Amino acid sequence: MTSTDATSTALSALSTGLADAVGAIAPALVAVKGHRRAYSGIHWQPGVVVTADYGLGRSGHLTLTLPDGNVVEAEVSGRDRALDLAIVQLDRTDLPLPSLSDGADLKVGHVVLAVGQSWDYGISASLGVVGNLGGPWQTSQGRAIDRLIRPDLNLYPNLLGGALVNTAGEVLGMNLNGPRNRVVTLPAANLSRIVKTLLERGSLSRGYLGVGLQPVALPEALRQTHSLTGEVGLLVVSVDGPGPAAQAGLLIGDILLAVNGQPVSNLQAVYGHLDASAIGQPVSLHLLRGGQPIQLTVTVGEQPQGGAR
Repeated sequence: MTSTDATSTALSALSTGLADAVGAIAPALVAVKGHRRAYSGIHWQPGVVVTADYGLGRSGHLTLTLPDGNVVEAEVSGRDRALDLAIVQLDRTDLPLPSLSDGADLKVGHVVLAVGQSWDYGISASLGVVGNLGGPWQTSQGRAIDRLIRPDLNLYPNLLGGALVNTAGEVLGMNLNGPRNRVVTLPAANLSRIVKTLLERGSLSRGYLGVGLQPVALPEALRQTHSLTGEVGLLVVSVDGPGPAAQAGLLIGDILLAVNGQPVSNLQAVYGHLDASAIGQPVSLHLLRGGQPIQLTVTVGEQPQGGAR
């Protein structure tokens, strides 16, 4: 066999393998039409479809094309906008389910596929590689994710809410728009736990202070006077009247410097102290008020759906 023949054979085997991977997940994919756009969903467990919340707006009504071609109307059963995630419960429990992978062997450079069900064209796929892997991280709204999986591929609009698949056709997770519109994948194990909570509660619990914050530069003179190491604090621009922060005495114009003794210079640092385990627990806030340091203790509440931090 010549080198040209060997290359042709290898490419043919790769092509066939990729097509087989798409074929393995295809029977578990759903086309979703929301209020704003059409995108994808995955039949994640019997009678439960996971999809992106992005295109729903305020509506909870969806039209789904199921893997067997049937078109059904459905209502959202649970959602978490901090993750851009929604779930839908179906009367059908006989639809195929995907094979899941925990991604333990996943490495940067591994070939992966984004696969979804297009409303107009059927199964769609985009080929790429694993661009980044990392440890736990937070979304821009403070939702904790087990592991960073960032594929380097084109996430066409209809692939949003679809699956990231390895070359064995196993689902590594669900593809979503991440920070700066880069693709991120919500890991399969993480997603399964979230689905369980959403089915039980309809939403995910989050800690709640009841304040609006924005970064503000700290003047050099102020930093020297109070021996502040950070250059940025968080200015309190709004206080929710009935919220925990208001009850503790927080005022508009206060500058938040630290939570539980840990400096905070951005919203993500604050969110790290407001996961579900913090609800009902006291947190210590180190603040500047009128240029003078003060300390307040706030009991973290549970965030209302759609409410502020």
